[in-house]
This record gives sequence, C-alpha cells and structure tokens, in this order.
Amino acid sequence: MKIKDLFRLLTLHSLFFAIGTFVFIFLFHTSLFKSTNVFFYRGIILLLVSCAVITLLQYLFKRGVPNTLFSHRDFILSVVIIFSFNIVFFTHLPVTADRSVSVFMLGCMNNNPNNVMTNKEMSNLFLDKYLYEYGEINRRFNEQIVSGNVIQSGNGYKITKQGQFLMKIYRFIANIFAVDKKLVSPTVLGK
Repeated sequence: MKIKDLFRLLTLHSLFFAIGTFVFIFLFHTSLFKSTNVFFYRGIILLLVSCAVITLLQYLFKRGVPNTLFSHRDFILSVVIIFSFNIVFFTHLPVTADRSVSVFMLGCMNNNPNNVMTNKEMSNLFLDKYLYEYGEINRRFNEQIVSGNVIQSGNGYKITKQGQFLMKIYRFIANIFAVDKKLVSPTVLGK
C-alpha cells in the first residue's frame, strides 16, 4: 500500500471515529432511552446506537464512493475502535462522575476551596448529602434490582443467585490483582 493510500485510509478511520464519538456524546443530550434508570446501561445502549449509525454511514459512504480503499474489514475495525475507546472513556469518566465517592469528596472541597475540611466534617457531609439527601444507597439497590443481583424482600433486599455468582467473580478478580478484600468481603456488624 502506498503512503498516500495509507494516509487516506487513516483519515477515513479518524473521520468515522470523530463522527461516532460525536454521535455518542450527542445522544446523551436527547431523550433517547432516557427511561433507562441506570446511567451505565443507558450509556451502553447509546454506544450501540452510535455504532449502528456509524455502520450505516460507512455503508452509504462505500456505496457512494465505490473505489474507496475502505473495505469491509475497515468497517469492522472502525466500529470496534469506536466502541472500545468510547466504552473505556465512558466507564472511567462519566460513570465515575455519576457515582464515585471520591468525586463527591473532591467536588465538596472544590466548591469550598479555601476551607480546610476534617475527616469528621467530610464524613458528616457524606452521610447527610450523599447517603440521605441524594439517596445513593436506594439508587444502588434499584440499580442492583434492575441488574438482577438483588430482589426486594419485605421491607428489605436480598441477594440473588446471580448476585452471589457476581461476587464470586469479584473475589476472584480481587485475588488475581491483589485488591484489598474489604469491599468484596466486608465484615457485617452483628452477623
């Protein structure tokens, strides 16, 4: 392949990548799948829609420019790159911003940059705002119900077989990567 052809092919991949990423971000500002209560799941669905749009655009491009170097392998490669990059970006930044305790803590400090906060003050703020006012525990239970890992049982919740299997996977991963087990196997008081 000539350098000129390689440059054209890379330009097409870059163009489709930019369009695919733009479509993915744009879809969050629409009402499409807005009823999906779990932000992560909505993002996955919107990313799949974005990949379908890009596939259609690539198909139309191929039909409109029959002698293009963009082959069927390039279609697949382009969609895989768009999906892979955007899923990593989405799970590391927007999903983290949606749920992270660390982001909440830094956000509180950023809104009061001249204040020095003690551990006790942040703990109280976390309890008052994050847990009670924002209802994040209830939100997490609802997400786990939607995921099939927890069911409502009377006034409380109970882990399902699927949830237990998921926790086996997390413990296995924690062992492989030497992750502290305090979150995957916490000691429950009074049990």
